[in-house]
Amino acid sequence: MRNLMFAAALTAFAAPALAFDGLYRPGPEWGGDSWDCETVGMDGGAIAVQGDRFIGVENFCTLSDPVDVRGMDAVLYDATCEGEGETYTYRMMLHRTFDGIAVISEGVASNLIRCE
Repeated sequence: MRNLMFAAALTAFAAPALAFDGLYRPGPEWGGDSWDCETVGMDGGAIAVQGDRFIGVENFCTLSDPVDVRGMDAVLYDATCEGEGETYTYRMMLHRTFDGIAVISEGVASNLIRCE
């Protein structure tokens, strides 16, 4: 019984991060039509959310401590990121939009369109 409760707790904890899994590209205002959805994490390649990982252009973040945002299809995370030889942390919110997700962090909102 204890193992079943532990598995249920892990599933509940992991669910928010999994809700955003997929490949994304910037919208046309950022030249997103020319981005390659086949390549992840490189200049001109897709941006990915895979479980607790957010993979950007030449950087990646581990997403932890998910908090559902009440009344919104959004989750707030602590992000620990690595890129260009640096490690840094900040808060990141992922919010579902009609055609992808919005990534909100440090006063900037970036709309990303789901790759098809």
